Amino acid sequence: MNSEAPTVDLAVLVPSLFGFPLEGMAAAGLADGVRQLDSLEAQVVARRAEYLAQAERAGVARQGGYGSTTGWLMAVSGDPAAVCRSRLAVATALEEMPETKAAFASGEVSESRVRLLAQAQALAPDQFAHDEAALVAQAAVVSATRLPQVLAQWRRTTDPAGAVADAERLHTLRALHISPAWSGLVHLDGDLDPEGGSMVLAALRSLSEGAALEANDCRTPAQCRADALIEICRRHLNAASPKGSQRPHVTVTIGWDALQQDHGVVDVEGGPVSAETVRRLACDATLIPMILDGAEPIAVGSSRRVIPPALRRALEVRDHHCSHPGCDTPARWCDAHHLQHWAQGGTTTLNNPRG
Repeated sequence: MNSEAPTVDLAVLVPSLFGFPLEGMAAAGLADGVRQLDSLEAQVVARRAEYLAQAERAGVARQGGYGSTTGWLMAVSGDPAAVCRSRLAVATALEEMPETKAAFASGEVSESRVRLLAQAQALAPDQFAHDEAALVAQAAVVSATRLPQVLAQWRRTTDPAGAVADAERLHTLRALHISPAWSGLVHLDGDLDPEGGSMVLAALRSLSEGAALEANDCRTPAQCRADALIEICRRHLNAASPKGSQRPHVTVTIGWDALQQDHGVVDVEGGPVSAETVRRLACDATLIPMILDGAEPIAVGSSRRVIPPALRRALEVRDHHCSHPGCDTPARWCDAHHLQHWAQGGTTTLNNPRG
């Protein structure tokens, strides 16, 4: 007679982790605690992978009316589809990776390293099975940045032709996703092939590392990279364009009355921005006055820059960097801004604009 295994209350194991204070603990004790928790985390995630593999084998998704185990896991965990697919892929791969599975369960390798090993196994299953023990041993000791290089070298050595095919396949997998989030931030996510990725990395580093930064630059590395990407796009948009075409820029259409108001939100391509932001952008922009009849333009004036080039150069010489408190962004990367908004009557003189 078949009987179901009893459900285990895993929560009873957790309180022992929180039953003692950390204040006053020696550095060695803190380091040891972090290492133990890292190992414990790997063991917990490995156990979760076993749960997922069993759910896949038992067909619990179909029994529950779900179209796939990914859909079932989304409902159970509340995590997005991409996360659930990744977890299920690792759990499924581990069924063919006994050495990796054992090291994962014992806490010797982390989930991120197991994911890399699973990717290598998918590329060359037979060769990976032959070399798995050696690869897992290296994965347990090399740095996180070194492991991808170890696996790439293994792939090139064991199957040179396959490595070439991998490179071609990587190029077809290139993708970039960019979308506004509900918070107003714009989220970027994607993958680049090695050649394209190297070019992007070199471009970002040229503006976010070393000589590109002032000695007292207080931005974080991540902020520097974000600013560098924006600057690269800005330079592209300001570059010479083919004859007869117009340089692409962000276009904001806003009524004069709305531009002068203190409150409000305007929709642009990247998402909603405040009227205050639009006024700031208008301080150093190309303006094209036009008269609209509803949504139809009936008269269009000539475009003109609010901040002329000569005044811009004077600002860069005077300010050297962004004048906002705590910001050391170089002046050449900044927009000029009127202390009293141009849209509210501020004069375009050296005493009113700032970098």
